[in-house]
Amino acid sequence: MREVYPGCFREEISPHLELVVEPLPHAKSVALGVWLSAGSREDPPGKDGLAHFTEHMVFKGTERHTAAEIARIIDSLGGQINAATSEEYTVYHSTVLAEGLETALGILAELITSPRFAPEEIERERGVALEEIREAEDSPEDVTMRLLEEALWGDAHPLGRPILGRADTVAAISHEDLRGFFETHYRGGHKTVVICGGIEPEVALDLTARLFATDRGGGGAGQRRAPDGTGGLRIEARPIQHIAIGFPTLPAGAPERMALEVLNTVLGGGMSSRLFQRVREERGLAYTITSFVRYYTDAGYLGIYAATEPKRAGEILAIVREELADLAHRGAGDEELVRARRRVRGLFLLGLETPGGRMGRLGWLSALGLPLHSPDQVLRELEAVTGDEVRRLAAEYLAPARASLAMVGPGGTGLERLAEEFVEVSGVA
Repeated sequence: MREVYPGCFREEISPHLELVVEPLPHAKSVALGVWLSAGSREDPPGKDGLAHFTEHMVFKGTERHTAAEIARIIDSLGGQINAATSEEYTVYHSTVLAEGLETALGILAELITSPRFAPEEIERERGVALEEIREAEDSPEDVTMRLLEEALWGDAHPLGRPILGRADTVAAISHEDLRGFFETHYRGGHKTVVICGGIEPEVALDLTARLFATDRGGGGAGQRRAPDGTGGLRIEARPIQHIAIGFPTLPAGAPERMALEVLNTVLGGGMSSRLFQRVREERGLAYTITSFVRYYTDAGYLGIYAATEPKRAGEILAIVREELADLAHRGAGDEELVRARRRVRGLFLLGLETPGGRMGRLGWLSALGLPLHSPDQVLRELEAVTGDEVRRLAAEYLAPARASLAMVGPGGTGLERLAEEFVEVSGVA
């Protein structure tokens, strides 16, 4: 196998199947995942939620094992198994003791190569998927984030539509839709097997090549269309005030990504951040105030989220605008930069403490087609971030005129007025 950096190995088993292995000699467990480079961006028009529903159905049994048998097998190993669908990938993953690797990897191989898609299970699981959508719609935070991404990218673009789909689209998904998505993006798409923990690379290679021998590959995802990020406003009536602001920024592979992480940390990414200190600690305007970043292969955004009383929304938006202007003009102070770099460094290193954390990092990079940089290289890039880079990114990307807003709260006219005071919006829906 080819060593991509010290202690991490990669092998192309076939044009559509890769293996990434990071042995951890002292680990007694292994974390393994199968990462498919297909997510909700591959949902056909009018079939929102198809990728996510396919993930649900894959877990309802394979040609060899029922769903209950799979649960018993993993439980008997003292392990866990789960899956997740994002906009750009789907991952099936498990963590078990090293002695259970072959069994757990065999189950994952079955899930993505030979699920049953039994018609009676489809209707039963459809109810579960619809309940998941209802629960999300009962959460003001989830609704606010859904509206923000719709405002950012527009509901005509896959990134602007919910991963879970909508009740009407999920209700209309057929057996043929599920089987077609599976054939194109599971059997036919690109996938990466990632194994981290107590395992030797050659053992992992032999197991993966044997267990995935029936996977034929070919085909896969079509050409993705990059979003415009033209901006907008979305409002929905709820009793409590939730605010989300989004600024289109950088894709996942951008060289300035570490500087953006530092900027996000200074702005609202921790308890010592500007927004947390001013909004919560000094003024007591909100319990929740934070900023965050999201990355895709061809887009990304920095978001700000707050939950508060309706009467305080205007004050919070004014503080946000002040801090954005200050970062764009004066940048971050030396002490802020040191503290932010240390926080980003600490979170990154803590994520490497477990096999699962390492598997997640390597799988995400592989699914998005990004280079597998070593942790040391990531830390060098982080330490090289300068105050001038942070100020330039703030000035270029965080101008209020570039913002999209989502506001969930009582009434409509007052919310629109607050939004218009913060930013010029291109449309209201």
